[in-house]
Amino acid sequence: MQAVMARRGVDALLLATPHLAAFASGARRVQVAGSGGGLPWVVIVAGAPSAVVFTADPDGAPSWMPRVAIEPLLWDRGRALRRLAELVAPARGAIACDTFSPLLRDAIGRPLIDAAPLLAEAMVPKTADEVAAVKTTLRAARTALRGAVRAAGPGEPVAALIAAVAESSAGCFPLGEGFVWRIGSPFVRLAATDVLGAGDVVALELGLSHAAYAGVAGDTVAVGGGDLTAARRAWFAVLCAIAKRCRRGATAADLARAATAAGARREGLLAHGLGVGVEPPFIDLDGGDAEPLRPGTVLVLTPVVAGFRATRALLVTEGSPRWLEGAP
Repeated sequence: MQAVMARRGVDALLLATPHLAAFASGARRVQVAGSGGGLPWVVIVAGAPSAVVFTADPDGAPSWMPRVAIEPLLWDRGRALRRLAELVAPARGAIACDTFSPLLRDAIGRPLIDAAPLLAEAMVPKTADEVAAVKTTLRAARTALRGAVRAAGPGEPVAALIAAVAESSAGCFPLGEGFVWRIGSPFVRLAATDVLGAGDVVALELGLSHAAYAGVAGDTVAVGGGDLTAARRAWFAVLCAIAKRCRRGATAADLARAATAAGARREGLLAHGLGVGVEPPFIDLDGGDAEPLRPGTVLVLTPVVAGFRATRALLVTEGSPRWLEGAP
């Protein structure tokens, strides 16, 4: 993170998003008051030996972190803002933040720039160990999803599908919930209290976090049985068309064009990165991002084709992409 900050002329980085802060600081199990999105709870200053972590649980900080870098959460907003301003005061270059708060900007007295490009550069290329950790969690997520599919019977509430995830040994993310949509135009997100009807076609997705790394699994099922073979084959053909373009140097626009030409429909993201959480790049069919894919990027492809949605993860390499899991 320090190396990327130096390359981009950023002298201070403030992070409030839990998985981004965990990646940047090495801290785990850091508890955040309220929503956790209002004020940064990890601060990195260029040249500092460690991030500064604001936490209600000091045990969440790594053992190598200096104790002076572990600070208690400040429940008073004014005190928190003043302390953040003190920490970044030595910075002479740009100050980047992953959330925008006018109060924070005013307290610091300087403009804040978007930390997203910096974070993407630092987080996207995965080491072999990181890829192995993601594969393990992908496997756990797919196993949990199969349990949820078995719970998708007529008359069952959506809560039964979500509860099936609890059978997995991994922790849930984000917010400990699964997602269920009734297939239609557009998809309709179902609430936990909604009841499934015989013949409903629903798309499911859930995320798990294990040993700090995330896995996502999604599939489509006909409640009470039903033949989705043709829809699944159409989805798989589009999936392969997109995967062929997931090579070094390809852009979001390249993937969007391939997906559109193959028959994907506009419904949510086409693909997203995966690591300690859902990460950049975020690609949709309207995406015009010219940032090229880099080797070491883990991508979860999520095309919607003929009323069918599923996920499959791959790794961008120096050559052909490599699937990290079997087809759902």
